[in-house]
Amino acid sequence: MPTTSTAVRNGTERPPPSRAGHPPGTTARNRAYARSLGWEAHLPAVRRVLDRHRTDWDWTALGAGTLKWQTAQGISPADGLIGPATWTLLRTAAGVAGDPAISCQLPEYGPGFRATGRPTHRFGRPETARALLAVAAAWHRAHPQGPVLDIRDLGRNGGGPLTGRASHRLGLEADLRPVKSDRRQGPTNWRHPSYSRALTQELVDLLRNNGVLPVHAIFFNDPEIHGVQPLENHDNHLHVRFAPPSPTPASPVARRSPGPALEVPGSTAPRKGHGELRDQPPPARGVITVPPARLGVLTAQGKPPYQFTTEDAEWTARFIIGESGGRDDADSHAVIWAMFNRYALLTRPYYRTFNAFLRAYSTPLQPVLKSWGASKRNMDRADFVRTGGTFGPPAPPGIPRGQRRAYLDLQQRPWAQLPSAARSVAVRALGGAIANPIGNATEFGSTYVYFHDANRRYPNPDEWRRFTEQYAAKTGWRWIGPVPGLDQNTNTFFVQRRLAALPVPAVRVLAG
Repeated sequence: MPTTSTAVRNGTERPPPSRAGHPPGTTARNRAYARSLGWEAHLPAVRRVLDRHRTDWDWTALGAGTLKWQTAQGISPADGLIGPATWTLLRTAAGVAGDPAISCQLPEYGPGFRATGRPTHRFGRPETARALLAVAAAWHRAHPQGPVLDIRDLGRNGGGPLTGRASHRLGLEADLRPVKSDRRQGPTNWRHPSYSRALTQELVDLLRNNGVLPVHAIFFNDPEIHGVQPLENHDNHLHVRFAPPSPTPASPVARRSPGPALEVPGSTAPRKGHGELRDQPPPARGVITVPPARLGVLTAQGKPPYQFTTEDAEWTARFIIGESGGRDDADSHAVIWAMFNRYALLTRPYYRTFNAFLRAYSTPLQPVLKSWGASKRNMDRADFVRTGGTFGPPAPPGIPRGQRRAYLDLQQRPWAQLPSAARSVAVRALGGAIANPIGNATEFGSTYVYFHDANRRYPNPDEWRRFTEQYAAKTGWRWIGPVPGLDQNTNTFFVQRRLAALPVPAVRVLAG
């Protein structure tokens, strides 16, 4: 019987389980899951994640490799089965499908920290970002005069492989430099004179007691630091791996009732916890717990009012997941208000409902991409699903029609499985409880990214402002200017010139 290979470096420190300890019945159940969940078609990618060095695969080896991978990632229970919950994580790690939940970009700086990694590698799950920000805030309270924490890579938007890395795929990991004794940022290692063991131990203790997300492991090679594990190539940084957050359980009522359940802030609906992540059927869609009167009315000067519906709330939650990561923050509030403005002032004659407008306008909500440019940008991704046919002129020949699997999954995801932050902000926005931060803006895009596309580097603040103003002049729009608390590097907001003369704000949501 062939033996399992050595552990994959940079992320799995435990030896593989023996064949003798292989959970009974795993092979038959994995064969059934392979057919029902569809991962049999992606076996080569799955095997590369489980053990990129192994070649002698069979179903028993697959179960043992899965058990080892689950244990390394902190998935509980670790049972060797690629069931629904494990497949959700494993397909992201393999690059088969992106995860829209892995779209929270850590800011470049804040109280107690500075993020010095590449902006494209600063994406993680919202819980991961909140845990890091909590650690940084506690650090700032303890060390208001510095040094600040130096946070490096998390992962890429949507998750999946980072070039040359076996880890950082699930939005649950982050690299931090050890703390230096001279109150300066920059590289060091645990053997260098500038390294502070006492301050680094303090950082490890804060990470393990962050209060947001349990830590599964921290890899670092200083043998005198408590709470870490040694791993090759980890002399100069701490690699923290958080445990996967558990899905929100469905209530007994939700399991037996059809229709979307809209969660209102302050209600007694179950909250996301940190319990075990289990391979179990997804929760059924719940009852409508928010009566239509709790949702507001969209109004604009000289336009007929529009009563929001629970279906509008459901698609608004999906919209902000696809467009701004699903966070309850100023950026999500702003993109929702851009849609309120656009629908009320420009497009309502063409769409009977607000959710129909969202599904037509938002790229992540389109079953088939409407833009050949968007299709061209995504056609070579591993999760791009071709739906048949190609775009005609003016598109270049051979641009296929299709959509990314991550967005198709988002469009089908039931309300109960959407992140609670996205559900909360959708209900509050459609209920008139979120202020308008952008006036009459109806257009948005990232001029920070546009500058990078044109110059192959990211702009400094002065360059970004000049580029944004020039972009607005070329498009015939007007940039709204800086807004306190709104980071327009992520999404920059513009007002069409024909709307500039309207009173501000021209659109309102009257509470129900």
